[in-house]
Amino acid sequence: MSRKSPPTTLATRILGALAWSALLALTDTLLVRSEYHHREPSLWLFVESYALWMSFALITLPWTWLVDRALRGILALRKFDHPLHACARHLLWTLLPVALHAHLDRYTSLGGDVSALKSATPWLLAIGGAVGLFAVIAVLVRILERASLAWLWLIFVVVPWPVAALVTLHSGSASPFGSARADVPNVLLLVWDTTRADALTPYGYDRDTTPSLARFAEQSLRFENSRSVSTYTLTSHLSMLTGVYPSHHGARLTRQFFRPWATPTVVRDFREAGYRTAAFVGTDVLRAQSGINYAFEVYDDRVDPWVSYTHAWALVHDVQSVLAKRVPGLGSNGNPHGFQDFQRPASEVLAEALRWIEGDDPRPWFCFVNLYDAHWPYLPDSTARERFVRPYDGPVDGYALRGDRVRSEKLELGAADAAHLRDLYDAELWSLDCEVDRFLANLDLARTAVVMTSDHGEAFGEHGQYEHKDVLECHTRVPLLVRAAGAATGRDVSEPVHGIDVAPTLLALAGLPIREGQYGRSLLGPLEPERRLLVENRDNVDPSLVKLALYEGFWKLVEEGGGTRASVWRLYDLSADPGETRDLASERPEVLERLKRALAELRKGWGADDARDGRVQRVGNTDALDALGYGGD
Repeated sequence: MSRKSPPTTLATRILGALAWSALLALTDTLLVRSEYHHREPSLWLFVESYALWMSFALITLPWTWLVDRALRGILALRKFDHPLHACARHLLWTLLPVALHAHLDRYTSLGGDVSALKSATPWLLAIGGAVGLFAVIAVLVRILERASLAWLWLIFVVVPWPVAALVTLHSGSASPFGSARADVPNVLLLVWDTTRADALTPYGYDRDTTPSLARFAEQSLRFENSRSVSTYTLTSHLSMLTGVYPSHHGARLTRQFFRPWATPTVVRDFREAGYRTAAFVGTDVLRAQSGINYAFEVYDDRVDPWVSYTHAWALVHDVQSVLAKRVPGLGSNGNPHGFQDFQRPASEVLAEALRWIEGDDPRPWFCFVNLYDAHWPYLPDSTARERFVRPYDGPVDGYALRGDRVRSEKLELGAADAAHLRDLYDAELWSLDCEVDRFLANLDLARTAVVMTSDHGEAFGEHGQYEHKDVLECHTRVPLLVRAAGAATGRDVSEPVHGIDVAPTLLALAGLPIREGQYGRSLLGPLEPERRLLVENRDNVDPSLVKLALYEGFWKLVEEGGGTRASVWRLYDLSADPGETRDLASERPEVLERLKRALAELRKGWGADDARDGRVQRVGNTDALDALGYGGD
């Protein structure tokens, strides 16, 4: 370094920002790769991160310039105007907000933001962290003072690119656990998220929403009385893959993970049998960090651009979320922005799944596909709208209760509004049906067994409710089709079946033994006409809002309160009252007491305790839950 420091011009500051932005982008890339190591890597992660950090640097540049001018006369420091010191101050002002946000975000509750933090502890720790960050940068500057500024800029700009390329190299496929026979079938689990059975053509709907699925049902076992296990995406999917109830595997809205080594999924069984395994999901709610990716060789859960998984973008997202809550007109129909919506369309999910299926690996495969299109918001394409959406001039759009006008004017939705939402939903199902039909046409169904179902349904005004936060029939009655490899004819099955039956049925379709500890049963064998089914809606921030539903024949028992002293009990006769409008708890006390005992005995088998495990526990950033309607409201 020359003894006389060159002047710190605007160009010098921009060159410095180019240099350290590359270093920060590389750091963010490494952090994302460590958290999302299951994903197929891409150099775009570094490219997008670099662009975002450079944007931050340009935004903070005027502020840094003004602060420097104000401090120059106050702080008579010998090296204040040295380019390295000026760039270090710019780096501090750019990095500090992101680092503080990453720290404070660890203390926020489900669906919350840092503006809601009341305790002094996280803020005091944040101040300490800021001081520490300042000290680290100061030490780094002292170390670099004797180097040539030109060489420093060159190294910091050029070196991160090849390092990022090495970091994002594909590490290769996982090794198989075992070997499979050549004659075993492939197995596909296809979940249409948020699909109620009575909205589908093969279940008697008077609108032809799913003609392709109807043809598929003619070659399948069509279960008329299938119930979901829960009304929340993650818990229901985990039950389908494990064969146990949500209060057994432990995941819930306030506990976004489970222990796969304690309650393994059937994916492990397929891996040990020599299958290659992969999952392709359309929602961030099914993120791998929950443990659901256990034993999958490929788990494709990237639903948004790479940059949206960086720490830099987390700050952008939360700033927009806070503004959307506090500034009228910035809500964007319940979404803080359109860039990151925590979901992706079926066309993308199925394209990735088909690319993997058609790979050159000769092993039989097990593939799990989640399609999120029927979930809120209901935004069908123009072709589907023309077919299903009738004329409507009301205030409601596909964003339903979270639409800007509905929320700002606090509107109460009527029958016409609910009918319009149902039209939009029907149109979404029709588009999804077309996508799935094209996907299945590319599969060798002579060698592929398929299970098609849903994790829960959706309400459109029933009992004044929308979306899926209850245990009404529109929430719990879901489609379930099972087609064995090479099947040509199907039949209807009237016996009651359940989401926990999916796991053992998948194994049975592959000719694999069913593991002990599963409460589900293979749907290929004999079924019980009077079997009891349990639905657990434990996915509330407040454990007292837990709802359980026990089915026995035409009786439906509902408990609200999750075992607390304030529990409310309701009893319905679905044969005479399918709309659940008449509570018979007081009229049929003997039935009520018998089913209450049966419910307690059933859940005692695995030690369910909803009040005990209601404590909020977070995994990573749960903004997706709030954005998709799973917050604590």
